[in-house]
Amino acid sequence: QKDLSSQRGILKNNLLEDIRNSFAGERKKNCARRFRLPFDYDKFCELLIAEGTLLLECQHQPKMFVIDQNNEPVIRQLYFYSILSDEFCGDLQKGILLQGKIGCGKSLLLESYTELVCRFIRKSGIFSPLTLFVRSTELYNSIIEQTNRPYLLRPLAIDELGRESKTSMIFGNLTRPLSELMHIRGDNGALTHGTTNFSLDTLSSDEFYGKMVGDRLRSMFNIIMLKGDSQRG
Repeated sequence: QKDLSSQRGILKNNLLEDIRNSFAGERKKNCARRFRLPFDYDKFCELLIAEGTLLLECQHQPKMFVIDQNNEPVIRQLYFYSILSDEFCGDLQKGILLQGKIGCGKSLLLESYTELVCRFIRKSGIFSPLTLFVRSTELYNSIIEQTNRPYLLRPLAIDELGRESKTSMIFGNLTRPLSELMHIRGDNGALTHGTTNFSLDTLSSDEFYGKMVGDRLRSMFNIIMLKGDSQRG
């Protein structure tokens, strides 16, 4: 009995140490997922403008990315998010979902921010996965033509959430590719950013992703409204 009690005590301590080691490993991965950009606000804005202007040039739009009264409050929150500041208005471990009217600049802003962060990672050589900026329609097509495996864990910035088709017939079975992907990513804690023209209630409706996925969206995203009307013209 004495030997058995001693063995159980050793096992209990070993199990506790194993759990602590696993926790330390998960904490290390989470820290790698979110890191602090080493810029002050003015430098952050300068870099963001440069990335946005480059993207516009790539789209054959020879004009500058402009910070104005509509996007400046959102950019300031992106900055606080980037430096892991307590001044950020939400949860620093969640992703960012930019919500607003069609053409108000959500996509350009999020893609510019994504490119800035990825450029910093590549140039700095830090250990952190790159975020893939992808439109929801392209993501939908990729999943139904191939598989969702490449998108289950890596950081994603999904543009125009809700604009893609909602269902697909695969081998005679009705599937909901984006709903299933968001469900899995929510369970895995995968970092997800996005833009949308729709409210969270609309995205949570049966016509879109459904209530179960909608509840996960609340736990995945900080929802930030970008004001203003269409800038296209």
